[in-house]
Amino acid sequence: MKFSDSAIRANLDELPPLPTDVSDWLVQIGTDSADKPAIWIWAVLPEDKADFDTLIAVRDLVLSNVREKSEVPLGVYVSFRNVGEMDDLK
Repeated sequence: MKFSDSAIRANLDELPPLPTDVSDWLVQIGTDSADKPAIWIWAVLPEDKADFDTLIAVRDLVLSNVREKSEVPLGVYVSFRNVGEMDDLK
């Protein structure tokens, strides 16, 4: 996988079935506090929030998939927001 936000988003859209619905993905690429390449991924969830174990399962699937397909070593940070919270950020 190329190290670009569009390539990462395309890969996220091809994940195996997730244990909860993800409405959208927000991806940002930059450098982390250690000045290393990093990816921040926000999974946008429907208004009804998933339980903690479900979120951990989604996070683990995303982390393993992105790390496996990335061409460079990087930090991957996965966070969750619901649709309403993303609307508030626009």
